[in-house]
Amino acid sequence: MNTRFARRGEPRGFTLIELLVVIAIIAILAAILFPVFAQARAQARKASCTSNFKQQALAIIMYQQDYDGTYPINSYTGSYSAADDTNWGLLVQPYIKNLQVMACPGDPANEAARMLDLDPPSAVGGKQRDFNLTVKNDFALNWQLVCPVWSAPYEPRPVSESLLNAPANSILGVDSLWDRDATGAPRGGGNNSVDPPCFREQDGSKGLPQWPPPAGRGYYWFGGWNPGSPQAWNVYGGVWPWHTEMAMVAFCDGHAKPYKMTALTAGCNVANGSGGFITNKDAYMWDNL
Repeated sequence: MNTRFARRGEPRGFTLIELLVVIAIIAILAAILFPVFAQARAQARKASCTSNFKQQALAIIMYQQDYDGTYPINSYTGSYSAADDTNWGLLVQPYIKNLQVMACPGDPANEAARMLDLDPPSAVGGKQRDFNLTVKNDFALNWQLVCPVWSAPYEPRPVSESLLNAPANSILGVDSLWDRDATGAPRGGGNNSVDPPCFREQDGSKGLPQWPPPAGRGYYWFGGWNPGSPQAWNVYGGVWPWHTEMAMVAFCDGHAKPYKMTALTAGCNVANGSGGFITNKDAYMWDNL
């Protein structure tokens, strides 16, 4: 009997060639589908972040309605301690009742990472935990517009919404980071305030309601944007693109959507230390003009 042929009815296994063909097909399908799945996950994170930003923006608007149209303060003392300080994230919590919305889904920092560089969460009877989470909020306030802080002494200057000329075109908050490690990777979560890319027009004037500070007083800032230092934590003034080269942005009227980093500097020739100038007032979104 010729044994090279299977008997009728006997199971027949794959040949080596058939197996290699199947493996090749699976590899091709994986190469096609994995990027699609990754894009779908990225879109899901972006949609979740959009929702988080809208909730926080609307909470700020509700806060304004209860406090004569005034924006919440950035912080009372700047001490980063729950013992004698608070911040805008804590002030709007009664309108949100959810600390989780302060973490961008694109930011991999967990709660432990958001405790770094601050007082331990057990401090002040455990109140420091919530304080730290709101300090490390990925939604960073455009503080020079809505609540700049003057120095000598420390004095937050919350702005009335009535002073804003174009709320729908004025940035309220944007995605942020706390710090970067030696490799340039983000660490520690977000930062609840960021600097704008430019402060002045070419004639030296500003479109910020609380500017300039009185004579003999300065203001607090993070050193501005620093495009000449690509590894610096404040290369973008504290802003960070958590969504495939895009950062989520909330506006003063409550709407939110992602923007490419280049779009965030529209109307401004960015220079180190935010030393550039506003060149197109209609395109620039960080001030009140």
